Amino acid sequence: MEKERLRLLIKVCQLYFQEGLNQQSIAARYGISRSQVSRMISSAKTEGLVEITIRNPFGDEAALEKELVSKFNLRDVIVVDTSEADNSLADVLLAQAGAAFLESVIKDNDIIGVMAGKSISSLGREIKDPQKKNLQFVPLVGGWGAAGIEWHANTNVSLLAKNTKGNYWMLHAPAVVSTLEIRNTIVREPEIYKVMALSSKADVAVIGIGQISEDATYAKSLNMSPEEIEALAKKGAVGSICTSFINDEGLEISTEVKERMIGIQGEELKKIPQVVGIARGKEKTAAIHAALKGGWVNVLITDMGTAQELLQKEYTRGNLT
Repeated sequence: MEKERLRLLIKVCQLYFQEGLNQQSIAARYGISRSQVSRMISSAKTEGLVEITIRNPFGDEAALEKELVSKFNLRDVIVVDTSEADNSLADVLLAQAGAAFLESVIKDNDIIGVMAGKSISSLGREIKDPQKKNLQFVPLVGGWGAAGIEWHANTNVSLLAKNTKGNYWMLHAPAVVSTLEIRNTIVREPEIYKVMALSSKADVAVIGIGQISEDATYAKSLNMSPEEIEALAKKGAVGSICTSFINDEGLEISTEVKERMIGIQGEELKKIPQVVGIARGKEKTAAIHAALKGGWVNVLITDMGTAQELLQKEYTRGNLT
């Protein structure tokens, strides 16, 4: 009797896994219920008659993802292999991964906070309509000068809303003004206040992570002088996130320029349930590492080289066992 039971289990599993019949068709063939077929397949798995092997072509990336999630207590990590791509293609591959992730996590009625930056702009071009209702995209920071308007936060929200059939808000204010008094006056304007208040209620935020250097996008856009960059570095800044500058432990530091910036504040950003950081490159390793240490993002999208650099940095700091 046991021998015949096993024979039947094997036949059912062959029909299901090898010949592609669905459970209802198998049930009809043997004159049993679909739930019985389901139980038979489960029994075959439990008894070792069926072994399921997943051939994962992303094994190396998956190992890095798992290690980064564990080390930095992240919700998720997406690591992209860009080893055979030039810089332009690598940016596209990262943007495609970011777009696919965002499509999968946003829900009906979500508010999505959006940062300025080239990586976010690339993501916006790659995203497809996720068939979600009443999405709202809101900028997290004001305009970054006259240059690079195609990847300002206002432009990015417009692009994302267009490609997802969502709605968007505009923050009609510069990212940095000349004095603290002017900044405080601007943020009290009803329309500015309304948009900034909405950004703090975001369900998801999509941000870049900037390094402290003259080559950083924000530094070029804001026409920051070498002296201003050097002053930030002397204060211990290794990275920038929205309107915040952080040190190598991920702690926000006080800077004169931050007080004049218009956009979401650090404490508000950290309250957003899901903050997706998209960044890559050896020159950004210190900034990304600091963002992870400080809990500024809980989802990271990066490339293999950067992922390896981040873990190596932890190893050299004596924090990796």
